[in-house]
Amino acid sequence: MKSLRSDVKLTILLFLSWKTAILITAFVAISTIPLAGRNFLGGGMEKYLSNPFLFAWANFDGEHYLSISQIGYRGLEQAFFPIYPLLMNVLSKPFGGSIETSVLMGFLVSNIAFVLAIHFLYKLIKLDFPKEIAILTILLMLVFPTSFYFGAVYSESLFLLLSILSFYFARKDRWLIASLFGMFASATRIFGMLLLGALFFEAWQRKISLRKYFWIIFIPVGLVSYMFYQWITVSDPLAFYHLQKIVGPQHESGITLLPQVYLRYIKMIFSVDITNPIFQTVVLEFFIGVLFFLLPIYGYFRKVRLSYLFFALTGFLLPTIQGSLSSVPRYVIVFFPSFLCLALLIKRLPLPFKVAIMLLSGVWLIVETTLFLRGYWVA
Repeated sequence: MKSLRSDVKLTILLFLSWKTAILITAFVAISTIPLAGRNFLGGGMEKYLSNPFLFAWANFDGEHYLSISQIGYRGLEQAFFPIYPLLMNVLSKPFGGSIETSVLMGFLVSNIAFVLAIHFLYKLIKLDFPKEIAILTILLMLVFPTSFYFGAVYSESLFLLLSILSFYFARKDRWLIASLFGMFASATRIFGMLLLGALFFEAWQRKISLRKYFWIIFIPVGLVSYMFYQWITVSDPLAFYHLQKIVGPQHESGITLLPQVYLRYIKMIFSVDITNPIFQTVVLEFFIGVLFFLLPIYGYFRKVRLSYLFFALTGFLLPTIQGSLSSVPRYVIVFFPSFLCLALLIKRLPLPFKVAIMLLSGVWLIVETTLFLRGYWVA
């Protein structure tokens, strides 16, 4: 019991430290940085200007989650999976269901899910590694340049929690519960389907009985249910995939190999004006695109579990096959095994290098948070 209280205190301390830094950044950014423009602001221009400290957290894709929670799916919004906006809708109704209440509930769901995710991630990593590695993994996740999305009106923190719980209960040999969390994850983001393969790897590595494999097949039920909903509403069970090429014109049909994507980004780095805010986005996408491909490979040699590595590597590769690293700096934050691999790598570095990496990443986080909250495209 004493150990549990200590773990909970550590979790809350880490979360509050991160949240305080993010909120201070938000206050300074909204008070001093000019808006990028009128588009993609949470709640629209009028609502954003009326309360930017609230609506700024629903910028860009947050607008779609907000719209779905208010009036349901319309237009091109099938690319956004239903569990997160459904929670926003259900929780806001008892309080009147206004757009302000929906944003607030989305904000609360994200932050509560994130603090729980940190707690269970700590417990999960400690099953295999020392406490120091678990803490370092969480610190690296917190100072990551796009970690502010965990506290925004986005589904990242909810998906992170569901996927961690799926792994955690699989490790505890509670396969039905693990699969149920995986099922909800697959209805939260498409990456949830990767838990099917990951848990099969875990089951194989654990040499469990064939009877327990049966529970794992529940994981796709979340996605299949959403596909069925799309089939009866828009006559396209794969609308969430087909619409990606419309809402994200940088995505291409077919499969693009990763070396081709890297080559494209190298050309952009040398052609985009360095004074253009999009330049730092291109650099971030390329840097993260290289790092998160290499980290699971490094993790294999450090004996990280195959189920974790499968989840991280396939999760990184999945969005790149459409020819772009766009949004990858946001997508990868839910793949906790890569942060574990990064912690194992950094742990071996001299202290000055560790401090420098943390500071550089923290500064980059401040910049990315500022840009996002003021309507500049980040990821």
